[in-house]
Order: sequence, then C-alpha cells, then structure tokens
Amino acid sequence: MKNNFSLDGLFDFSDLSPSTQNHLRRVYSYLSSGIAVAILCFILSQYFPSFSLFFSALGIIALIADIILIFMNRHSRPGHIISLTSLYGYASSVGGVFGSYLHGLDQDSRIAMYRYMMSALVSVLIIFILFSVFALLTSNRTGIYLLVTICSLILSLFSMFFWGYSALISAIIGSLYIVSDTQNIIYRQKTRGSDAVYDAKMLFVDMVQLFYKILQYLQKKDEKEKKKKREE
Repeated sequence: MKNNFSLDGLFDFSDLSPSTQNHLRRVYSYLSSGIAVAILCFILSQYFPSFSLFFSALGIIALIADIILIFMNRHSRPGHIISLTSLYGYASSVGGVFGSYLHGLDQDSRIAMYRYMMSALVSVLIIFILFSVFALLTSNRTGIYLLVTICSLILSLFSMFFWGYSALISAIIGSLYIVSDTQNIIYRQKTRGSDAVYDAKMLFVDMVQLFYKILQYLQKKDEKEKKKKREE
C-alpha cells in the first residue's frame, strides 16, 4: 500500500471511471466481509479461549497462501480463491488475537476494552459497507468521501456518550487514513491496474495497525485513570 505513492494521486479528486469505480466497490466489499469475519472470531475467542491456537494457525495458513501467490497468477481463478483464503485467514487471526489480548486484563479493564473494541470494529464495518454502497451509487469520489465521513462522525457522536472525545478523534483520523489509502488504490488502478483482493488486504493491514495504536492509547489512558483513583 505504501508502494508507488504519488502526491498527484493523493490530491486527484476527479470522477472515477466505470472500471475504477467497480474496482473500488469490490475492494470495499472484500474488506467489509473480512472485517465481519474478524468480528465473529473476536466474539468466539471470548467464549472459547482455547481457540487462540486455532486462530494462530489460520494466520500461518494465510501467510503460506501469500507465499504460494508469489508463484501464481493472482488474477486466475485459483489465484483469486487462494487470495481470498489469505484475506480471511488474516482476518480470523487478527480477530482471535485481539480477543485473546483481553484475557490478560483484569475484569474491569476487560469489560471496558471489550465494549470499546466491539464498538470500534462494528463502526469500521459499517463505514466500509457505506463506502461499498456509495462507490456503487456515484462516481464522484469527493462525494463518496464526504458522505462516508459525515456518517462516521455521526457514529462517533453516539460513541462519545460511552468513550468521550477519543471516539471522535479516532473517527476523524480513521477517515483521513482511509481516504489517503483509497486515493493510493485509485492511483495504482489507473496507472497499471491492481487486484481488488490484494488492495483489500493492504487496506486491512493498515486499519489493523491504526486500530492497535488507538488500543494502546486507550489502555494507557485506562491505566492512568486507575493509578489516579488509587492515589486519591
């Protein structure tokens, strides 16, 4: 996703061609389904802690699938199936790892973090579903970004009642991050063509990194609040 970065591509907000519009819709559709799989595995890991080893195995399978793709034509039907297997393998592994992460926390922190992570994951899923729908309805990429950003801000306003201003900040940063990556996807598709599943995987990895950074911030914030209460 960082390869072939172009400032011209980043600041190009011209209308999408039909082929690019279809590519973008496919990218967001694959990504939405991947996030849904991650949410399912995240929930399962809460009720079945022993699944953590199973989820780790799925991550290894996803890595092997990516290695196989290096020697295959990813645009062929078998390559497409293997690429999808890789995406869902990574998604399952990430959901399971985040779920296992909560088991190491105390009861209060675990409940708080579970609520936040579920809220964040579901919000991200809704945002990408909206991207898929809007990308299907209009070729005006500025309109797509504006509509999705407004929807994500509305979602974050509801979350503010539970998580404070950090939810609003996370939504703004997340929206800018998604727009930047989407601009790069469009640029690569226009200049040399690209694979929708591959782009979905790259965007998924970037979102996981952002999500993890926000999670670290919230955990530190939770620890500071507990320390302050103990001192009082």
